[in-house]
Amino acid sequence: MSDQTLSDKEQIKEIVTSVAQLQDMKQWERLENYFVKKPYIDNKSISGEMPAMIPKKRLIDGWRREIGSYFYATRHFIRRLAVRMVSSRRAKVSTSVEHVHYVADRGDRYVWTVKGTIDYILVKTSTGSWKISQMIFKMTDQAVRPLGATA
Repeated sequence: MSDQTLSDKEQIKEIVTSVAQLQDMKQWERLENYFVKKPYIDNKSISGEMPAMIPKKRLIDGWRREIGSYFYATRHFIRRLAVRMVSSRRAKVSTSVEHVHYVADRGDRYVWTVKGTIDYILVKTSTGSWKISQMIFKMTDQAVRPLGATA
């Protein structure tokens, strides 16, 4: 394994973890740097929307609206992350995730936890930076419980 491959893998891991962290920190403007202009997005298992190539600004604006409107806080945990270099300019990433959403509704507070996988494809641009060109989320479990309740 070459040093460049290791460096690329580390860059790719950083991108995937940054996207999760930046959503939690509501740093929307910084998220655009991590995507190609029109990534292929498949969130059908949670949103019901058909998979499509979506302009990155529209994708991120959607996240901003959803997270800002429904949740007073979120935590996007990556439980497992594996990078496979397909070529020197293309990589596949598989993750297991747990997304925790904190909801306030008429004075009550709830935690909505979603578990699943996200499979990514990242491509290396002509400037040498890696960008997400595909994200496919598959939900495996979800639960809603009052805040403070034990699992």
